[in-house]
Amino acid sequence: MKIFLIASECPPVAGGIASYVGNTASMFAEAGHEVTVFARSHKAEVEQQGNLRFIKIATKDINRLARDGAPPLSEKHSSFPYNVMGFWGALSYQLADEVIRYIRSHGKPDVIESEEYSGLAYFLLQRKLLGCSELAGIPIVLTLHSSQYMLYPANKMASYQLSNYWVGRMEKFCTLAADGLVAPTRYIAKQATDALGPQLDIEIIPLPAPRNLLQGDELPKSRPTPKDIVYYGRLEVRKGIIPLVEACRQLWDEGLDFNLTAIGGDTWYYSQGCHVKEYLNQKYRQYINKGRLVLSPPIQSPKLFDRIAQAWCVVIPSLWENFPNTCLESMFLGKVVLASAGMGHVEMLQAEGQQTGFIFDWNLQGDFSNQLKQILSLSEAENLALGQKSQALIARISGHKNVLEKRISHFQRMIEAKKSGQRTLFPSVNYPPHGKIAYPSEIQTLPEEKGIVSVCIPFYNNGNYIRETLEAVYASSHPNLEVLILDDGSTDPSSLQTLAEVEKQYPGLRVIHSKNQGVAIARNQMAELARGEYLAFLDSDDKVSASFYLEAAKVLDQYTNVGFVASWIKEFGDSQKVWVAWNTEFPYLLCHNTLGVCTVVRKAAYLACGGMNPVLEENLEDYECWINLSKQGWLGVIIPEPHYFYRIRSDSRLRNSNRDQLLYLYDVIASLHSELYEKYATEIYNLLNQNGASWLWENPSLDSGYGSTDMTGMEIVTLLVNKLKRVYKDGGSSLIFNRIAKLTKSLLPSSGPK
Repeated sequence: MKIFLIASECPPVAGGIASYVGNTASMFAEAGHEVTVFARSHKAEVEQQGNLRFIKIATKDINRLARDGAPPLSEKHSSFPYNVMGFWGALSYQLADEVIRYIRSHGKPDVIESEEYSGLAYFLLQRKLLGCSELAGIPIVLTLHSSQYMLYPANKMASYQLSNYWVGRMEKFCTLAADGLVAPTRYIAKQATDALGPQLDIEIIPLPAPRNLLQGDELPKSRPTPKDIVYYGRLEVRKGIIPLVEACRQLWDEGLDFNLTAIGGDTWYYSQGCHVKEYLNQKYRQYINKGRLVLSPPIQSPKLFDRIAQAWCVVIPSLWENFPNTCLESMFLGKVVLASAGMGHVEMLQAEGQQTGFIFDWNLQGDFSNQLKQILSLSEAENLALGQKSQALIARISGHKNVLEKRISHFQRMIEAKKSGQRTLFPSVNYPPHGKIAYPSEIQTLPEEKGIVSVCIPFYNNGNYIRETLEAVYASSHPNLEVLILDDGSTDPSSLQTLAEVEKQYPGLRVIHSKNQGVAIARNQMAELARGEYLAFLDSDDKVSASFYLEAAKVLDQYTNVGFVASWIKEFGDSQKVWVAWNTEFPYLLCHNTLGVCTVVRKAAYLACGGMNPVLEENLEDYECWINLSKQGWLGVIIPEPHYFYRIRSDSRLRNSNRDQLLYLYDVIASLHSELYEKYATEIYNLLNQNGASWLWENPSLDSGYGSTDMTGMEIVTLLVNKLKRVYKDGGSSLIFNRIAKLTKSLLPSSGPK
């Protein structure tokens, strides 16, 4: 079988995802399958190990300040798409590009697997759903590791801050859109179904054993040292390190004789505004000085495994945990494990009706202390016997033979399922049980309208640009276009003359003359007159790509719940910026628009919801229409490429809008849809509270960056620190140093000829 594996990290990087990638890729490859791993890395390179290939992809955000002559927010800039969207969205886009290019040159795989973490497969799935030929027929399987939206509460993080909020939405979309779902534990599978509905078909398959612990036939030997308790993994709030150290502090104060060594990288403690290690250092300094508490930096295997083999007990105190490598490795090393109740690791320790570890409940006062005291009282023989029992159990659960058989069987089932037909419903978090919007009512299309796209162009004194607009429209690859122009009472003689000329130039062009009533009424009149199944709105000074109408119509043809299709926006004229559009999602759409007016709309749906409201004659009439359509259950779906070319000019209606106008129009929109805003009131409150005024937002994948001129110096410093900590979280310290070095080099004067 030919397998692609998509990942946010890979060996030799330390971390749970990297460990999973190394173990899983090796398991498939050693069984004779051809495996290609596409993974983020600080350095772009290709490594070949037999039939296992690692394609390591350097993220382009290191080029953000590059002096390459391109406008900084253009698609031509060397950092694109990191210059126009948040890190995880851009990484997802970059990985999708790499996979598609690889397929063009090396052929299709049988299956693609991706982690769900940070929505890594978002653009791969979006492109597949939109009909990307390179991805057609390939099942995309998602493995649930640790969705960020599940971790925010456990890490005591605000969960509505952009861009973190949107990462969670991307993860949920991926879970709904994937062809197959695999989870190592029932614990995380239940969290997914609780969030997104019981209809999710999730197969429970454990993670494979660490490859470097399976050399030869003999399992590793445990060498337990009395009183040596070890925690290893990230120093992270959700991993329970904070209550663990506090519980140990109470036991030390009681006189219990043992030491705790915590091995792992540092993370940010959001509710305290510092790193976890800093917090522990400050609060428990006296115990560190006495040697009771040791905070150790990460240790690379095999030295790490050697250190764990010496421990008397490994403690896993997590507040949220799926199928941790720490438990997997500790059991393979024959360790006694003390773990928190209710988490995924309990399914490992209590598998096959056995109890191979000690389980404590944080909610039961004194339970941790009682369990640890019992472990410390074990004899060495008892410790070794319990460790051997644990070792044998995990060898059966996560042994490659068992896991491989289940994974390949799941892949084959997904491959067969893809042959049965294509989807007719586009996935979205708008629908129950996660969302509050029902699927749209079925509508009928007249036979004579079928397949026709009616391009509707409102015109008012735009004679200087209409020729360019029509040239772009008539260059379309769609075979069945109708083009309408409604002159909304133009007063400029030159523009009227040009309009008369183009009417003669294009025989099929329909020009309708009307008194001046505004752009909303103009579009509604054209919708009533249009003969097509779909309406394509386009302003008279803008342009579209040759393929846009054809691609949009295909999406509308396939998905019965998609009401309108748009694309990313490429500005031209006074700007070269690319603006990233997104699928319509509540409640974000109630706060900020996610697409432009150049949209192909299902005509029957548009007319049924009343079209564009002329009450919003100054601006935002299209935005209100998208809200109205989405309220009826229709989805707006984005083709993630710039097919709409939006002219930026100083005298345009948008450029002449002002703050007071926009705030008033937002008032109007909220009053028109008050019941809908009430449905999502709590979420809207959180979005606004954590991100500031929504009319100032750029797009949901980017931090809002709100602030004011009244900010104190300390508040400004805090914002800067928060930016840095997020970069640290996204890429780790090694990536930060690499980026700083490359950015510094790009800013240095060139030594070449002038």
